[in-house]
Amino acid sequence: MNKKDKPASRRATPWDEKSDLSPTEAFIKSNYLDSFDVKHSKLSDTNEAELINSFEISKCKHCNSNHIRKFGFTKNGVQRYHCFACKKSFNALTNTIFDNHKIPIKEWIQFCLNLFSFESVSVTSKNNKNSITTSHYWLHKLFLVLKNYQNDIILSGEVQIDETFYKVIKHEIVTKDDKELRGLSINQYCIGIGCDNDYTYAVIEGMGKPSGNKTLNAFEKHIKPKSILIHDKEKAHKDLVKLLELESNTYDSNELKKLEDKDNPLYEINHKCFLLKKFLNSHSGFNRDNLQDYLNLFCFMMNPPINKLEKVKMLLSSAINGADSLTYREFLTKKT
Repeated sequence: MNKKDKPASRRATPWDEKSDLSPTEAFIKSNYLDSFDVKHSKLSDTNEAELINSFEISKCKHCNSNHIRKFGFTKNGVQRYHCFACKKSFNALTNTIFDNHKIPIKEWIQFCLNLFSFESVSVTSKNNKNSITTSHYWLHKLFLVLKNYQNDIILSGEVQIDETFYKVIKHEIVTKDDKELRGLSINQYCIGIGCDNDYTYAVIEGMGKPSGNKTLNAFEKHIKPKSILIHDKEKAHKDLVKLLELESNTYDSNELKKLEDKDNPLYEINHKCFLLKKFLNSHSGFNRDNLQDYLNLFCFMMNPPINKLEKVKMLLSSAINGADSLTYREFLTKKT
């Protein structure tokens, strides 16, 4: 990133280089910075160390050896460890998404809570007075934590499935004779989405119209055999029904459009499709290479636990106990 492309600090004011401020300028600057400082505590002024030290460390974060010992504290009060096997020191955050972080974890927590409320990264960045680049960096850290989130989701009981579609970015649109391809063309991502009474699952099936193979690849490992499948009369679902020995209850989508929501047997999956589009549209300019990451995040938002603070608790535990890291330099390199 060139310096000229670097976004301005949200801490900056128009009068930072000015020594003789007017009373109005001084008043506005003082109150703005007071508000900024409330949102952006120093690491040493938070109780992060207490949180981080509460995690039990039994293996080296570098080589997984359990031949370790406590090795003093960092300047912020975080317990350090030494490994006798690889001779390296580490702490609970080493080789996690919070490794060498400069901004308190509590700001990342607030960032996540805002995302769970369907706020865009841009709006969240402005509200929290964070750099937009920092907010995108945090988002990709969140993607790392959730990359395997849907692997173990298995829908059961009464299961509803459907497909929804999302367009490619404008500069990727395929045309023929200078005319954009219409309908369910390769300009549309096909997203398979399913739900039962507890969980939501969503995955990219491919481009354009659904097919039997696409549907099988999307759902065969995520629906319990012999469940009840409630769906429309999409032909691509037939192979899935047969393979998993599902009890198939089908409805004509054209007829369902005439019904009130309370009478629509596919209301739940239709509502999930609506919420997914709402969520994706709040991030409309995102790189479609990250579409599955956004689907993982959406499902995490939809699934238990319902309380947002409980969700943050799950994320923190997964992040600190995980072995995924992303440095700021790596993130910027991927962007460019």
